[in-house]
Amino acid sequence: MSRYHEIEAAIEQVTGMGRIEVSVLLSAGFTALLAAALVVYTLRLTRSQRRLRLKLEEQLFELKTTELALRESEVFYHSLVESLPQSILRKDLNGRFTFCNSNFSRELGRTPQEVLGQDDYSFFPPELAEKYRLDDARVIEERKPFEAVEEHSTPGGRVIYVHIMKTPLFDREGDAIGIQGIFSDVTERKQAEEQLQAQNLLLREMAESERQAHEALKETQSRLVQSEKLAGLGQMVAGVAHEINNPLSFVSNNVAVLQRDLAELLDVLDLYRQGEGPLAECRPDLVDEIRARRESLDLEYTVGNLPRLLERTRDGLGRIQQIVRDLRVFARLDEGTLNEVDLNEGISSTITIVQGHARKKHVRIDKDLGELPPLTCFGAKLNQVVMNLVMNAIDACPEGGAVTVRTRADEGGVRLDVVDTGCGIDPAIRERIFDPFFTTKPVGVGTGLGLSISYGIVQDHGGTIEVDSTPGQGSRFTVRLPPKVALAPAS
Repeated sequence: MSRYHEIEAAIEQVTGMGRIEVSVLLSAGFTALLAAALVVYTLRLTRSQRRLRLKLEEQLFELKTTELALRESEVFYHSLVESLPQSILRKDLNGRFTFCNSNFSRELGRTPQEVLGQDDYSFFPPELAEKYRLDDARVIEERKPFEAVEEHSTPGGRVIYVHIMKTPLFDREGDAIGIQGIFSDVTERKQAEEQLQAQNLLLREMAESERQAHEALKETQSRLVQSEKLAGLGQMVAGVAHEINNPLSFVSNNVAVLQRDLAELLDVLDLYRQGEGPLAECRPDLVDEIRARRESLDLEYTVGNLPRLLERTRDGLGRIQQIVRDLRVFARLDEGTLNEVDLNEGISSTITIVQGHARKKHVRIDKDLGELPPLTCFGAKLNQVVMNLVMNAIDACPEGGAVTVRTRADEGGVRLDVVDTGCGIDPAIRERIFDPFFTTKPVGVGTGLGLSISYGIVQDHGGTIEVDSTPGQGSRFTVRLPPKVALAPAS
């Protein structure tokens, strides 16, 4: 390329003019060309400066606008931080305060300027300050907020409860630079919660006490009702026994006299038979009539059967007398006092009474009564326990089932087992069978008081009652009694 063309290209690049315009200028002479190029360059430089100035002015306006917004935001943030009821603070990685609002500095009894640059050890007891430092370190290490309600000691020594939340602070690169904390005094709320908890606990205790009182009242009522029934039964049995004993004594005595006189009558009748021959010679017609009557009456059979009839009658009367005695033993009228009794006698009497119910259900009752020491107890009440257990065992058995009543001496006292071959007890209800009014029998059949009353009576005697049952295989109720009851029953 020639020198001319180099100049031409340089002018085009500097001025931005076209090739033709540059050629014209070059043809006019180099001096004029240079002058024109300077003029054009100056004009373009002026336009570029104007654009740059406008751009700078726009940036300056944006900067001022941003600065104004930032100032307004800082004013709003400061106003918000100062108006909040919570105490707000910031710390650096060394635990020194870099910011705090007035609430926090007021809590410390200092100005904000006196707080900045200090750490927790400057204001709090060493153990509390150490805890705060550990909390800060955990927040920074785990990079997640920490929140709790804690006991806090003020610089004045007052103990309060504070709700505190600490969060980590990060720079633009994501590196931790400190923590921010917000906490508020929740002492009144904490005290109100504790008072509410105490009241709730008191209410629960009152409700439980009321429930127990209600259960005790139900049990007492049931035992009173049963006690009244037992007392009424005793009075009734006494009356029935008295009414039966009087005519029974007459009948028994008369049968005894009849047996005695019958033997003499039979002797006299035998003597008459011996005089039948001489009488036939004197009065054959009378002898014929006597023989006809004797044959029509079957006198030989009648005379031979009369002693056996009277013997069976006396046996029946003896059984009636035994039943009356068993009734009197079962419903002892001296139930209000402690007496030395033979438990086996009471059991035998009770079984006699319930035997009819067992026969009706086709259930067999087996007795296995061992030798027992005498018991000082309330006999009628223990008879009631035996009756309740045996009746329940009978009701639990199917037709053809069996109930075994067994007694044994047991560590100075006695042990009573009532075992049945019935349906057993569902484990889900086993814990409730001694509750008052709980029953598995149909409505109108059971009151749900039998086992509850029995449990109370056994407890009053200082004994225990336990149950062992397998569904489908039957149950065993075991009663253990000491040789002597120390106190009278509560009922």
